Amino acid sequence: MRCILNSRNAVAEFNRRGMLAALALAAFFVSGDLLRAANPQLTNTLPRGGQRGTEVKVELIGDRIADAQEVVFHYPGITAKDLKVVDPKKVEVTLVIAPDARLGEHHLRLRCAGGMTYARNFWVSQFPNVAEVEPNDDFAAPQLVPMNVTIEGEAKPEETDYYKVAAKKGDRLTVEVEGLRINSRGQAMAIDPAIAIFDSKRFELAVSDDSALLRQDPVASILVPEDGEYIIEVRDAAFQGNGRYRVHVGNQPRPAGIFPAGGKAGSEVEFTLLGDPKGEFKQKVKLPAEPTESFEVFGQQGNLLAASGNKIRVVTYDNVLEKEPNNTPQEATVGGALPQAFNGVLSEAGDTDYFKFTAKKGERFRIRALANKIGTPVDTVLFVYDATGRAIGNSDDADGSSDSRFDFTAPADGEFSVRVKDMLDRGGPEYAYRIETEAYTPGILVTMPDMVRNDTQFLKQFDIPQGGYYAMSVNLSRQNFGGDLAFEMPKLPAGVELVNGGPIPKNLSTFPILLKAAPTAPIAGGMFALNAKNIDPAGPAVTGSFQQQLDFVRGEPNGTLYYSTSVNALPVSVVEAAPFTVTIDTPKVPIVRDGTMQLKVRAQRQPGFEKKITVRLIWSPPGISNPATMTFNEKDTEVLYELNANANAELGKWKITMMAESETDKGKVVTATPFTEISVEEPFVSMKMSMGNVSQGNKGEIVAALEQIRPFDGQADVQIFGLPAKSESQVLKVTKDQAELHIPVVAADDTPVGQHKNLFCTLVIMQNGEPITHRVGMGGILRVDPKPKAPATPAPAPAADPKKAAVAATPAPAKPLSRLEQLRQEAQKQAGEKK
Repeated sequence: MRCILNSRNAVAEFNRRGMLAALALAAFFVSGDLLRAANPQLTNTLPRGGQRGTEVKVELIGDRIADAQEVVFHYPGITAKDLKVVDPKKVEVTLVIAPDARLGEHHLRLRCAGGMTYARNFWVSQFPNVAEVEPNDDFAAPQLVPMNVTIEGEAKPEETDYYKVAAKKGDRLTVEVEGLRINSRGQAMAIDPAIAIFDSKRFELAVSDDSALLRQDPVASILVPEDGEYIIEVRDAAFQGNGRYRVHVGNQPRPAGIFPAGGKAGSEVEFTLLGDPKGEFKQKVKLPAEPTESFEVFGQQGNLLAASGNKIRVVTYDNVLEKEPNNTPQEATVGGALPQAFNGVLSEAGDTDYFKFTAKKGERFRIRALANKIGTPVDTVLFVYDATGRAIGNSDDADGSSDSRFDFTAPADGEFSVRVKDMLDRGGPEYAYRIETEAYTPGILVTMPDMVRNDTQFLKQFDIPQGGYYAMSVNLSRQNFGGDLAFEMPKLPAGVELVNGGPIPKNLSTFPILLKAAPTAPIAGGMFALNAKNIDPAGPAVTGSFQQQLDFVRGEPNGTLYYSTSVNALPVSVVEAAPFTVTIDTPKVPIVRDGTMQLKVRAQRQPGFEKKITVRLIWSPPGISNPATMTFNEKDTEVLYELNANANAELGKWKITMMAESETDKGKVVTATPFTEISVEEPFVSMKMSMGNVSQGNKGEIVAALEQIRPFDGQADVQIFGLPAKSESQVLKVTKDQAELHIPVVAADDTPVGQHKNLFCTLVIMQNGEPITHRVGMGGILRVDPKPKAPATPAPAPAADPKKAAVAATPAPAKPLSRLEQLRQEAQKQAGEKK
């Protein structure tokens, strides 16, 4: 008898501007929560999965989904029919699962006339569903189920569910749970499942909480010791969870590992499936033509497959398979020139494996030891040596996981070796690993920033109102090259176009994307590719595709991520026209470095629409800052939105767009403005203020030196800011020819005394009827002295007292000399006579 038992694998404007930025960020998060709560929501499906080759009637549970029109799937294999809205919180639909639909996790969304919901997962199995029937919380009275079924059940706090199956001696009995992964909610509403297999006498044959293969979801597989009935226990590990689960119970194989854990794209690879209770077995698989990190091999014996696949990597280079013994440098498995992938198994405790490779001086490769990412229990430690055995480097954990990574640069031509071991010197038949050596090739990572904390899907559904726009900021990470980029979307819904925002300069890693829907665009949508490509003709031909992480399960502590997956397409849909549009007036003047600009933003409201509208600039040119949001009150049609340019703002012409949102009778509506071009230029004038001085109650001045950087017409207004309380100045005029400015300051009798710092001036030049506002003379100082004191008047002398005057005129009697003083005087007299 063999069972899989796995341990837990836990997975400015000056200083004021900084404060405003923090407050604005907090406000942004608050408004984000409000918006998120108003969109169409899909919370869950009942049941949570179905058998391939069948039709399954499913309830889609959510909120604000009364206008549901379509179920959108991320992958082929499932279609929908007979969609029926039951009420604003429930939709019924029949899902048609193709016979060749891939097993495991699929993603779906509900598309409504008002927008697209978040993605939720739906699971496909080879077995028919069997519903849990209560009561089944007594070991002595379990629910009887046949073999080779998938149980759809619900775990409740302080409850254990029991199921009974009949099995024959020597058969495989596998129990695998989809629990934490399928709930798509926070910990308070999800489960961390645990399972056990007992015989009829309650002797425990296998137990599993977490697993290296499935993380928080357990799996156990045994060889049945005797003909008879066996009891399966399913519960939350802490008896606290509350959520749905799916349990696959049957004779299906359950390999715990796979060797090799990857292969070359387009090739056929013979894999060895490891750790199954009936022993390892081999299986040939044709790999996809393109590299991928998310391919799975489903172990198959007869007509039964593993309920979930073993993860493998598909790359562009060849495998090297370990040849035992390879436990010493002398016995190292010989490879060749990199890149190559080294594959092995730490088959027993204390096992360590060596591989040799060659490289030329200066060649650079990223060497990764992979185990955690492919679902095996190895906690890798990686070492790299030269031909003499001298250590070049090593790595334990890297990139937020227990896998290792070392960035290798060959110090000379020659032979090198790489060694791998488990951190705790563990080993076993399922302790497979893979070491990949990646060349530093050009690439582009395309993602979108998270707009609110712990929610990777917020605002990443491009719901474009008819006749409107939708915008988002995109992160672009160039790898091993530099160059200007451009967005491309080869396909889009009818009537939707990608608006050209200009080339993405090579020094920028974020840039806005804007989609526009025609007024007559049909209400429809789906999943669409978003790419970024290098457009520098002198650079490499590189294209990167959008990747979005979907964080499905978070919980305590502090929103810890427990389960996520990813999707490489963008949800785009056309929705009903919004009751308002928003535009930005194109400025007729530039914003200058160390300057400000008031953008005029206009709202065009449909008759009768009197709701607040909140706008935000989703991306700013380099060196430009702005408020997080501004709000139109119920009847406003204009707001001013201030931009601030720092001293190093990047010069040039930039296209900007704003997102606008408002609460309507049908929920929150989001749209965007068309692109508006702004120009960032050098300032016309700079100023340096000398320290000024004034006394309380007097007049003083500050002398400022002016430097004309560019000529301007007419006069500019200069006004000083930051003066102490109870002091004042006046607006002055300067011309392009002026080199010095005397700024008058008047202090009151009680103006605070001392040095007053951080003074500055605004210098405003009018051009084309609009102001060009500079901030100049930054850091000026004014010293305020105390009010001067008046000289003191001497007091008149008092009249003389005649009696006191007479006494004063009378000489005082001589004081008698002591005997010693008399002798001293006589000695001095005699000395004088001798002379």
